Amino acid sequence: CEFAKPTQKGTKAWSIKHLHGLIMNSAIYRQASLPRADGRRADADNRLLWRFPLRRLDAEAIRDAMLAANGELELEEGGPYVATKRLNPSEVVVDEKTAGARRRSVYLQQRRTQIPNVLKVFDAPSIVFNCTRRDTTTSPLQSLNLLNSEFTHARARALAARIKHDADDGPDARITRAFQCVFGRLPSDEEQAAARAFLKEQPVKYAGQTDANQKSWADFCQMLLASNAFLYVE
Repeated sequence: CEFAKPTQKGTKAWSIKHLHGLIMNSAIYRQASLPRADGRRADADNRLLWRFPLRRLDAEAIRDAMLAANGELELEEGGPYVATKRLNPSEVVVDEKTAGARRRSVYLQQRRTQIPNVLKVFDAPSIVFNCTRRDTTTSPLQSLNLLNSEFTHARARALAARIKHDADDGPDARITRAFQCVFGRLPSDEEQAAARAFLKEQPVKYAGQTDANQKSWADFCQMLLASNAFLYVE
């Protein structure tokens, strides 16, 4: 079997690890999701897998990635769960003051009737029913959550503080550092120019406020965390 690997005795044994290696080292698995004109013409539905299907991060990965981007993610293993808190009939959060509030999502309390909004809105499975696979939906609530939730605002403020600490020698350096933290790459010339223009214009929205510049950088960081480039694996 091609999914088995030889043993020291010359026979073959089934190996999930070997199977994973075959998959992840295949040309198809390592393709980018970027479309090509010739591929679209020949196979618009990508049935023959000429590009990797665009995939959004799972709910837990989105939360963890936000925490990791600004350096807040707590990586301690094991221990008790992190309690969630219901603020009102429609809002469940992790209190920022709770010990372990920035731990990985796998350590958050799991209750049938109390799924944190930041996970629920991005299709975390409901444990009320058996779940054999996750749905992947696109809804206005996801964008609204990224725009308005206090969790996202807190992560954006923390990211703004991080890039100021890491690259406090001018706006361009801080923009570059923000892209490195969020996307793991440098900004293109077009992205750099757009970011520079945004940061020049945004303080006008906070005219008369002493922290206008600080709030503008937090808005910029929130924009990056809410972007498709952050939410989707290409």
